[in-house]
Amino acid sequence: MTRLATLTLVLLLFIAVSPTQAALTPDQLEAAKAWLEKPADERPAVDSLDLPSDLSKEDAAQVTEQLWKLMQETDPVEGSALGPLPKSVQESIKDGKLELHASTLPLGEHTMPFVVLRREQQPAPEAGRPLFLCFHGGGAKPDADGPHSWAINTRELQAQVQLSLGVYPSEGIYWIPRMADDRLGRWWHYHNQVAIDAVIDHAVLHWGVDPNRVYILGISEGGYGTDILAPYMPDRFAGAAAMAAGVGLGNPVANLRNVAFSTDVGEKDTMFDRRPLAEKFHAALDDLHEEDPEGYVHRLDVQAGRGHGVDYSQGTGWIPKYTRKPFPNKFVWIDQPLDNHRRSRMYWVNYPESEQEGLNRIVGTADSEANRIELKAEKLSEKVAEGHPTHIDPPEGEIKPLSGAKLTLLLSDELVNLDKPVEVVVNGKSQTVEPSRSAGAILATLADRPDPTMAATCEVEVTVD
Repeated sequence: MTRLATLTLVLLLFIAVSPTQAALTPDQLEAAKAWLEKPADERPAVDSLDLPSDLSKEDAAQVTEQLWKLMQETDPVEGSALGPLPKSVQESIKDGKLELHASTLPLGEHTMPFVVLRREQQPAPEAGRPLFLCFHGGGAKPDADGPHSWAINTRELQAQVQLSLGVYPSEGIYWIPRMADDRLGRWWHYHNQVAIDAVIDHAVLHWGVDPNRVYILGISEGGYGTDILAPYMPDRFAGAAAMAAGVGLGNPVANLRNVAFSTDVGEKDTMFDRRPLAEKFHAALDDLHEEDPEGYVHRLDVQAGRGHGVDYSQGTGWIPKYTRKPFPNKFVWIDQPLDNHRRSRMYWVNYPESEQEGLNRIVGTADSEANRIELKAEKLSEKVAEGHPTHIDPPEGEIKPLSGAKLTLLLSDELVNLDKPVEVVVNGKSQTVEPSRSAGAILATLADRPDPTMAATCEVEVTVD
């Protein structure tokens, strides 16, 4: 371990077997399986397993494939609330009528009804199907008789089903949830965050979904949810389409660098400042795109003469043109809580939620030609934005280094050449590390996020002093 005045770097190493071993042995796969089958909080450190390190690039790809298949086998689809890949819409038509079956997803004290539609006019692409998460309008009714008793939310769910069948793109899987509790409403509540992660993970594991073609969209209350959730968890989405909604700049617009972001709002839709807020949000995206032309692809359509109802085909037809880069050469992460919870991973950096306080910003860049990773880690404010997420503004504060932050770089050959030394620069301080691809790193990152395209082959720990 090398310690600099303002920077500590520790290359995380895993117990090695023969460096020439190209694949995991049956015994190693069995050990990995036993590890995966334990609850996450009961798993021993992954470096306690007899897994190989010093892998070649080709070996790492083979190990990733082996471990991914193991994860699919270890995570049983039978008995899961989300279930197997549903029949296509065409296969679900009997006697000229479409048979739809609603299911429910348990979320702690809440239960979320949902419908899944599989629209396929042609065979699924080799990389997988697109997934659309569709959030209905409506909202909260605190005096509702029960969690699913408000007719408006039920009606808006039915509207999303109809739009998914006839207006939205004709290829893809549509997951259409109903609010889990009418008395709470709001798609940004934590149980909805849990649902989004669970659905994406399950869809990639069992529905043949391309993890780089996941899209979030919503109308009215669902549009607010899209506006708020897309910048909160942007590394899960390729694109986002908010309709009939607009939110304040306290929702970190800078986080949308790698998400195709669309808003459709009526010219006359001024209730709750929807149109003015949407215009300010996209003006901020304009400024960010001007400073960083490779990022912040976005579109705003203020639909002339329209009020709260708009043409829902425009943004939803635009976002599927874009795919996510799981290891982008640059990302911006303004870290702040949403419903008292935070994210612990953003693209290729991990920052434990237990250590996060205040409002923080981490900017990561990768230069493959120079074989360099650079982080700028700052605390923007000791405070966080307060108030309802639709109308919050960013708090003011003195910008200073994010001292004491313990970050883990989740590296891949998509970012830098791991066969060569990698320069790591944090807040201007440089250190060179000798990377080592490891099956342990692959297993740990797959377990944390079931997405083979985001599996890291090497982890480097960084402490900012």
